[in-house]
Parts: sequence; structure tokens; C-alpha cells
Amino acid sequence: MADRRDDRQLSMFPEVPGTGSIPSISTMPAFEKALGNLIKMSDLGAFIQLNIQGLEKSFSLNLKDYTIPDDFIKLPSNYSPLNVHLFPQQLRNRIKKEVYDIKAFFTRGNSFKTSFGYFLFRSHFNEWKEFIQVHRQTLIEYLSEKLGKGRYGKYYIEMANEGYKLIQTLADITAPWEFRPSLLLKDIEAERKSLAEMGVTIQSLKTTEIDYPFQLIVLKTAHIPMVLHQFLNQIQILSVFKSIHLDYLSDREINTIEDIRRLVEGL
Repeated sequence: MADRRDDRQLSMFPEVPGTGSIPSISTMPAFEKALGNLIKMSDLGAFIQLNIQGLEKSFSLNLKDYTIPDDFIKLPSNYSPLNVHLFPQQLRNRIKKEVYDIKAFFTRGNSFKTSFGYFLFRSHFNEWKEFIQVHRQTLIEYLSEKLGKGRYGKYYIEMANEGYKLIQTLADITAPWEFRPSLLLKDIEAERKSLAEMGVTIQSLKTTEIDYPFQLIVLKTAHIPMVLHQFLNQIQILSVFKSIHLDYLSDREINTIEDIRRLVEGL
């Protein structure tokens, strides 16, 4: 199957490259048939790709990626990059369960699975809309309870501190760096703002600055909200509706769900 970059056509899987080809629609009868099949398909349901955003928060730290002088830091022979998650494993497992519960909505009675998502039957559209609203609210309420009263900020500091302490542990005595006794949210917030206003990036940081380790960690965690309400606002459960090339519909009959299932299996 090929991704035909034709503005006149509707595209399924626009992000998937292909090497094959399909014949283009070249006659009005073929176009009318394809359009009629598309309308019939829309009457039966829609292709949906489920996209859950904002839950996974982590950062990685590979000190080999940065041009740090060899006499500033001593990496052991078994050194490996550090990967740090915002939340502990138990909480991440609970969040994964919520995601699985959302995906469990799709059953043989209301949809069928495809290589990129689901074909949801039209009779279940309203049910799906209400379902994701309820589950998002349930997830928000659960996280608000578990992460409220300063616990979210504590997790953030623990995550940032893990990377900061690693640099401190590996720093050589010749490094010009000064390490803070503890990381504070207010200091990280102020440094985020300062670095952003100056347009500083990880690549432009100067390893000779005394605050280089702190600035590196601030930038490595800049994509992660520092306060709970910002984290909760980022959580989205999205139904991405996918369309299909009319070319795929010009030489077949679409009248039933089984016709659509066979169409997808043949792509």
C-alpha cells in the first residue's frame, strides 16, 4: 500500500510510508462509486485511533551526549544512561490500568481492531464520547487524590534530584561546579524562566559554569510540569478519526461491516 500524496484524496495512515501503488481514479463513474462507498462507510462507523497523552512523564540523562571535559567528570567503565520516571512503579501501574480500562471499551460488539486502531460502529459513537469523558474525570480525580497536598511536587523534586545527584557523584574534584545541598521547586522555577528568557538550550550551556549541573537538570526536566494542576491539564484522551483514499473504494462494494473488515484486511 502506498501513501499517495494527492490533495484531492482523503488519506488513511498518512504517517506510514509505502512502496506499492494503487490505480488512481480516472473516470467519473469510478469516482461516484468510490464516493458512494465512502458515504456508506461513514453511515456504518469510523476509523478511530486512540491517543492518550500527558500521563507518561520521564527524562533520560546520558552524560556522554555532552561535551564535558574528561577532567571534569569520571565515567565508570560500566556507565549507562539514567532513565528517571516522575512517578514510582506502583503509581505508574495504576495509571496503566486506567489506560487498559479505556481500551477495554472496544469489543467485538461495537468495533473491530485494525492495524492502526479501531473501526467503531456508528451506533456506539455517543456511548464512546460519554465513556471517555467519564474515564478522564475518574482518572483526574484519582490522580488529584494521590498527588495532592504537595505530593506531586515531592515526586518532581525526587526525580530531578536523582539526575542531579548522579552528576555530583561522578564529578571530579577538578570540575568548577558547585552543588546545592538540596533542590527547591522555587529555584527550579526561577531558573526555568531565566533560561527560557535568554534562549538557553542544553547545547548552548557552558560546562565551565559553576551551576552547569543544576542548569542541565532544569532543562532536561523542562517538559514536565512542576505543579499538579498543570500536569492534570495536559492529560488528554483523544479520538483521532482516520480517513481513507477514495482510490481504495472505487472497485468494490461497501454495504456491511464485513465489507469494511475485508477492505482493511486487504490493505
